[in-house]
Order: sequence, then structure tokens, then C-alpha cells
Amino acid sequence: MGAVGGAPRPGAGENLQGVLASPSRPAALLAVALAVLMLAAAAIADPAGALLLVPGALLLLVLAMRDLALRPVLTADGSGLTVVDGWHRVSAPWQEVEGLRVVVDRRAALLEVDLGEVVVVLTRRRLGRAPYAVLDELAALRGRPS
Repeated sequence: MGAVGGAPRPGAGENLQGVLASPSRPAALLAVALAVLMLAAAAIADPAGALLLVPGALLLLVLAMRDLALRPVLTADGSGLTVVDGWHRVSAPWQEVEGLRVVVDRRAALLEVDLGEVVVVLTRRRLGRAPYAVLDELAALRGRPS
């Protein structure tokens, strides 16, 4: 695992064309099933329980549908990258990418992609793997350490 801002591991970017990161499809399908189960439970719950279950289920359903519909979350090649920001894709050549780094908060490492006007922060769940591994591969594709 490379350090933040460090050089990529040898071979980190070999044979990389296209998809770098995508959320787990089984996890997204499981979230859809859980949301449906929560909505069914809300139908038989008391009004207070339904008031809690319905918004949670709808939010879970929307996020799971986004993960299924907007895959992959991050793609890159020698000319630039494309990343999903909310509900749309943002593409930029490497010259417009101002920074790539892993930000570590109290609980998790997050990949931050700075495109100037837009900063996209991606979690391990959204990437489908460790942010440090994705950063190493992006740095190798970009042709210089981030």
C-alpha cells in the first residue's frame, strides 16, 4: 500500500484500460432486497414505525438503484478520467485533474478527485476496493505520482 502522495507501487498501472472502480453488484442487489423488505415491514408497522421505515427504505432504494445504474463509478485511461458525481458523469483530461489523494478521517479512507470546479469524494464501498489501490493505479495511468 503506497502512502498518500507517494509513488505508485511497481506494476500498479500495468494492463489497465477502462474500469478502475465500481461498487459491488451483489451488495447493491442486497440493498434493493432490504429496501423492499423494509417497505413491507412498514405496511404492517404502527404509524410511528412506518414513519421511520419508509424514508429509510426509500433512501436505501434510491442509492442502490444509483449504484446499479451508474456503473462504473470511476474509469480512466492514458488520456483522462471519468467519475460519477451524484447522478451524472464528469469527464476530464489529465491536464484538468488538479489532484488525486486519499483522505483519512476517523473511520475510513476516502479517494478525493479534484477536477477544479468539482471535487468528488468516493468511499471504499462506492469504489468496490481500497482507495489506496485505486490511487496507485490512477497515478500510474496519469504517468506521475499524485
